[in-house]
Amino acid sequence: MYSELKDKVVIITGGSNGIGRAIVERFVKEGSIVYNFDVSDPKDPLGKFIRCDVSSENDVKNSINRVIRESGRVNVLINNAGIESFGSVGKVPLDEWKHILDVNLQGAFLMSKFTIPHMQENGGVIEFISSIQAKIIQKKLAAYVTSKHALIGLMKSIAIDYAPKIRSMAICPGSVRTPLLEWTAMKEVGNNKERIEGKLKEWGNLYPMKRIAEAHEVANLVAFLASDEAMYITGLCIPFDGGLSIALFESVPEDDD
Repeated sequence: MYSELKDKVVIITGGSNGIGRAIVERFVKEGSIVYNFDVSDPKDPLGKFIRCDVSSENDVKNSINRVIRESGRVNVLINNAGIESFGSVGKVPLDEWKHILDVNLQGAFLMSKFTIPHMQENGGVIEFISSIQAKIIQKKLAAYVTSKHALIGLMKSIAIDYAPKIRSMAICPGSVRTPLLEWTAMKEVGNNKERIEGKLKEWGNLYPMKRIAEAHEVANLVAFLASDEAMYITGLCIPFDGGLSIALFESVPEDDD
């Protein structure tokens, strides 16, 4: 727990499900004033929900203005909202390409653009939930991978342009147990709970830690980076992947270690 996060005004995009929901829960536990910007209703009330399409300039401006009217400030912004689709560059339809980038990249840009003016006097923190796919990638995820790479550039631009008042960093998770990951597994094995769990376990075994991450573990890192304990951290892209991005999968002789 970080006492300095108590009563901080925190906006989390895409906070109704998955990693975003876990981040909402963590900041509520910290005693922060939490706003969840999402197009989907949360499963139960937690924090303050504002229906907001982050790809819409008007939605973003109106939603941030409501936060300022109600709470007078924004201390922390977590750009978490994101969607995924499959397709190589030659296969992905243009409207799908635009939709992925509108939500994943333009949404984070708009949220940051209209939040920054409210942080420049007293400081703040802007975090991005990118993906390990910004470092190592899978096939047939062209739009998603492009959006997650671009978030790193956006984060670094904010970090260098607005230091020392505003800190900015990105977290790059590998596989995390979320509805989105379960949907991805379902696309491979069908709508069968046991098969989905088997696929998640199979993916987890690819990681040196031999499991996928839990959403609350990502939320723990998000809270740390927003705290005073991380005051010297900015401009950093942090892999959160159980060692996946340092592992080289090849056959080697067994020894006694």
